Amino acid sequence: MEKRAGIQTFEKFKYINTVNALAGGDLTKWHLILAMPYERILTKLLLNKTEAEYQKRYSELAP
Repeated sequence: MEKRAGIQTFEKFKYINTVNALAGGDLTKWHLILAMPYERILTKLLLNKTEAEYQKRYSELAP
């Protein structure tokens, strides 16, 4: 579904997509994200992925 909606149009922004998402879309916070240690960013991204997977499974179980 994402592909049909045009998700590929964001490919040109590369890593800025991730920076923007972690900054909550707030441009004034991009420098804070870029200054963080790689390990902290990776941990947050893994946490986000785990949360999304859990929410998906949970919603599939709900009546």
